[in-house]
Amino acid sequence: MKSVLRWALAGGTICLIILAANTAVIAQSGGQACTREGLKAITDKFFSALEAHNPSGVPLASGARYTENGLEVAIGKGSWETAGKTTFKRGMVDTKKCGTHTQAIIDEAGQPMLYGVRLKVDNEKISEIEAILARGKEVLDVKAILDTKDQDWEGILPPEQRSSRLTMMAAADDYFELFVQKQPRKVSILPYTKVCDRWENGMQTTKGGTNQGVTMPAHNCSPVGFADMTHSPRRFLVDEETGIVVAYTLFNNVWPDFHMFKMRNGYVDWIQAYFEYGKQYKTIGWPDEPACK
Repeated sequence: MKSVLRWALAGGTICLIILAANTAVIAQSGGQACTREGLKAITDKFFSALEAHNPSGVPLASGARYTENGLEVAIGKGSWETAGKTTFKRGMVDTKKCGTHTQAIIDEAGQPMLYGVRLKVDNEKISEIEAILARGKEVLDVKAILDTKDQDWEGILPPEQRSSRLTMMAAADDYFELFVQKQPRKVSILPYTKVCDRWENGMQTTKGGTNQGVTMPAHNCSPVGFADMTHSPRRFLVDEETGIVVAYTLFNNVWPDFHMFKMRNGYVDWIQAYFEYGKQYKTIGWPDEPACK
C-alpha cells in the first residue's frame, strides 16, 4: 500500500474527494448512521457477553464473522469460552465507519490475556469481530499497561487540538513504512512529540538503550532505521474527537497486530500495540481496505 502521508502530500486531493463523497452519501441516506453513544453501548454489550460466555447477549448481524489472530473462529468459541473478568479497557469509536476498537486485559484462568478487538456495526448490529490476542510469555509487562491507566486517551479534545482524518491515517501508515534501515526517501519531519512513549504487549520500548544492536533514544517513538521490515496493508479506524487512530496489520508480514496512536496538535504522544508473535501467519484474515475509506 502506498503511504497515506505521501498521498496527502502528492495526491491527497483524491483522498479528500473520496472522503467528502463518503460524507455526502451518509448525509443523503438520512444523517449519521452511528453515534458515539450507540457504538460505546454496543461495545459494552460485547464485553459483557464475552465475560458471560454467551454471544446471545450481543446484537449480531446475520453472517457475522469472528477471527482471533487472523484465524476464523465460530462465534461463541475460542476466547468466548475462556474469558473471565475484564480488568482493563480503553477504546475509541469511528462514527464515520461505524466501527470501534478496544484495548483490554482479560483474566483467563488466573492469567492475563491481552485482548484487542475491532467491531464493525451495521444497522446497530455487529457484523465483524477482529480480535488480536496475546497470552503467556507474549504478555511482557501487564503492570506497565496498568500504569498508563491515568493517561487521558478517551477525553474529547478541544477542536484546535484535533487533526483531520487523513492526517491521522497518514501518521499511522507512515509509522509502519519507516521500519527499514536504509530509507528509500528522506524523512525530515516526523509527527511525534519530543517526549513520546510506546508500549508493546505491555513492555515500554522507549526507555532508551539498545534493542537488537540498534540504539533506541529515550522517549522517541520513531521506528526509523530500527530494522529491515515490511508490513502488510493496513486497515484504519479514526476517532478525530479523541485523537486516536488505530491500524490493524500483519506486522512484518507474519504477526497479527494492532497499533493504537494518541495524537494531539498533529503529533503522536503515545502508542499502544498488541501482537501475537508465537508463530508466523500468512494472512491477517480480512481483505485489504483502501486507506481513503
